[in-house]
Amino acid sequence: MDKVRVAMIGCGGISRAHVNGHMSEPRSELAYCVDINEDLAKEKAEAAGCKWATDMEAVLGEVDAVDICTPVDVHAEQTIIAAEAGKHVLCEKIMARTLQEAETMIEATDKAGVMFMVAFVLRYRPEFQMLHDMCVNGDLGLIHQGFCSTTMFMDPAHVRPWRTTVEQFPMGALMSHGCHYVDQLQWDMGTITDALAIGNRFTLGDVIPGGDDTECMVMRHENGAVSAYVESWATPHRMQGIRLEIFGKKASARLVYNNDGTRQIWKSDESGMNVVWEYDPAKEDHMDVFGGAKDMQGQISHFIECILDGKQPMTHGREGIRPMQAIAAATEGGEQGVLMNVADYVAQQKK
Repeated sequence: MDKVRVAMIGCGGISRAHVNGHMSEPRSELAYCVDINEDLAKEKAEAAGCKWATDMEAVLGEVDAVDICTPVDVHAEQTIIAAEAGKHVLCEKIMARTLQEAETMIEATDKAGVMFMVAFVLRYRPEFQMLHDMCVNGDLGLIHQGFCSTTMFMDPAHVRPWRTTVEQFPMGALMSHGCHYVDQLQWDMGTITDALAIGNRFTLGDVIPGGDDTECMVMRHENGAVSAYVESWATPHRMQGIRLEIFGKKASARLVYNNDGTRQIWKSDESGMNVVWEYDPAKEDHMDVFGGAKDMQGQISHFIECILDGKQPMTHGREGIRPMQAIAAATEGGEQGVLMNVADYVAQQKK
C-alpha cells in the first residue's frame, strides 16, 4: 500500500482544516466525506473532489482509515465501530466525554490491532515542536516553571447545539479546549503529578451547562517544577491569542500567537531576549496551498506515515488520555479544595 484511503467522518467546522491536510499529503487519498447532514457532506466532498455519504458504516468497506471530526458524544461509538471493521482511527480531541469512554476506545483499537491517534494538532506544528525541543535538549537547563494563557470568545448566540446539553457535552472550556495546552505543558515539562482547577461561568453558564467558560489550573510536574494555565472562552476583547512560557535555569522561552496573525518564539538568555522563530501570514512562503497557515499538514502526514510504516503515533490513545486525566483530577481537586494527586484520582476512577 502506497496510499491510505480515508473517510472523513463529520463535516463541521474543524473538518475543513482536516480536508486541507489530507489534500496536501500525497500519500493520503480522501475517499469520502461523511455527515448525517447531507448538505455538509456534499459541501466538503465537492471541495475535496471525493465522494460523499450520510452513513459511516456504509463506506467502511472502501477505506483503510477514518478521520473522526464529529461532536465528542459520538467519538467513542464511532471509534469502536471503525476499529471493529479493522480501520485505523484519527479522532479529534477531546477524545471522549469521560475517562471511562476514552478507555473503551483504547481497548477497542488495541483489541482490533488498528492504529489509534488523538488529534492533538499543536504537537505537529513546527513552532510547538521547536519549543519542545528547546525544553528537552538542554537549551533551557533545569526547567522549574511554566505558564500558559489562551483567550477567545464564543458568542453565546452561535454556540453549536451539541454543546448545550450536559448529556452531549459534560465539560467546559478547560477539558474541551484547554486540553491542548495542558498537553503541551506536560509534553514540555514532564508528567503532571498533582493539579487543581477553579473557574467561573459568567458568560456561557446558561448556554453551555456542562462546565466553566473561564478557568485557572495549577500543576506540579514529576521533577518538582510548577506550572499554571489560565484560559477563557468568554473574552470578547482579547489582548493575545496564545502565550506559552517555559522558564529554565539557563534560559527561558516564550511562544506567542498575536492577534494580527503573526507568531514568534522568543528566547531569553545571557545574550538578551531574541526572536528565534517567526511566522508572518503576509509572507506567501509561510502559507499553505489553500492560503492558510500550515497548521494541519504535520498532523495528517504523521497519521498517514504511521499507518504506512506501522509506527505508533506520537499522540496515541494512551498518550491522548493523559491530559484528560490531569484535567479531570484538577477539576475534582477544585471541587474539594485540595491539590489532587493525578495517579490516585485515576486509580480511584477505575475501581
